Amino acid sequence: MASAALCRSPSLLSRRHLLVRLLSTQTQLATPPTPTTPADLSRLKSSIRDAATSPDALATLFLSGLPHPAFLADRPLFALSVHRLASAGRRDLVASVLSSSLTALPSPHPSEGFLLRLISPTPPPACPTTPSPSSASSTCPPTAPLSALLSAYHDNRLYDRAVRAFKTLPADLGIKPGLVSHNVLLKALVASADVAAARTAFDEMPDTAGVQPDIISCNEILKGYLNAGDDAAFDQLVKEITGPKRRLKPNVGTYNLRMALLCSKGRSFEAEELLDAMGANGVPPNRSSFNTVIKGLCNEGEVGAAMALFKRMPEVPRQNSKGVSPNFETYIMLLEALVNKSLFDPALEVCKECLRNKWAPPFQAVKGLVQGLLKSRKAKHAREVLMAMRKAVKGDAKQEWIKVEAQFPMLLADKKA
Repeated sequence: MASAALCRSPSLLSRRHLLVRLLSTQTQLATPPTPTTPADLSRLKSSIRDAATSPDALATLFLSGLPHPAFLADRPLFALSVHRLASAGRRDLVASVLSSSLTALPSPHPSEGFLLRLISPTPPPACPTTPSPSSASSTCPPTAPLSALLSAYHDNRLYDRAVRAFKTLPADLGIKPGLVSHNVLLKALVASADVAAARTAFDEMPDTAGVQPDIISCNEILKGYLNAGDDAAFDQLVKEITGPKRRLKPNVGTYNLRMALLCSKGRSFEAEELLDAMGANGVPPNRSSFNTVIKGLCNEGEVGAAMALFKRMPEVPRQNSKGVSPNFETYIMLLEALVNKSLFDPALEVCKECLRNKWAPPFQAVKGLVQGLLKSRKAKHAREVLMAMRKAVKGDAKQEWIKVEAQFPMLLADKKA
């Protein structure tokens, strides 16, 4: 009876224990002494913020600060620590730090919303304080904590734990997974390359959970088929999306996946036509849409068409504005393709624009551009590229760039003269 009541209205403490169980890991970290003076705490925080601190040292420092109230109050430092460990690929340390945080934090305990924001890099945007399921006054669904936890597992590539949590945690919390939780499950299954299990979960959503898949659900399955190279299943689901069975409106993600499939088959001009059709269907293309088609065209040797599409980006109509901005990936794809095709004038244009954004292109592509400009008797432009790269290259890469510069002594001698 008591356990049943707990499932219906779980307390923060019981849910904390459930999260600990799910976050448990084999990695054990020794906790050093807690800082006792303000100076000690200040040094600890500085060491955590120091980019040179190794992941293992960062995790150890983090644990040493947990019992200190002033450390607990520094929420940005909490988030920074977790995100740095995740970025370093140390999922074992992420799990150890989080499980220790959930058990060792001193009284008064932080809100569950804080713990879930700490666990998840991207909490539900409509739920800034992710409440407990028993919070009747909140507008957030009671499944928000589950969705946040599943997202945290997915974002840290703990796909098996996401699946296990989806299967076990709802019963412990006395909740029923909603659409968002199901979509994160599908995302985790696709990311782990278990497309068959994802499709099974997708098909069972209406009957077992009373949840109808939305366009995001469909996009996750399409992504799985794309990754698996199952073109027939991909095309069939695309037909179902707008058919009488589902009656869903494709979004930008749906179109991007369709264009990616076409480009993977050497049909990038068809993908470009589909990109043009998006706007007419009320779905403005985004940067990913353009990058997908530009990459496909470059791979097929259609660099002129890729360059033309690149120049159209600033003019594409959008819902509340106009224009899509290229990113570093856009410039690199074009620069490398143009240099490989010996199209040095447009390559110079792309390189200059990239450098104006303070992005240093790959050295090999720039080297090829400089060599091409020299052959075209454009030594002045070649020297300008070298000097602009010298300003753009940062950190340890500077020494490597100096080695590239040294291969053009004539240009460097002209500069000194």
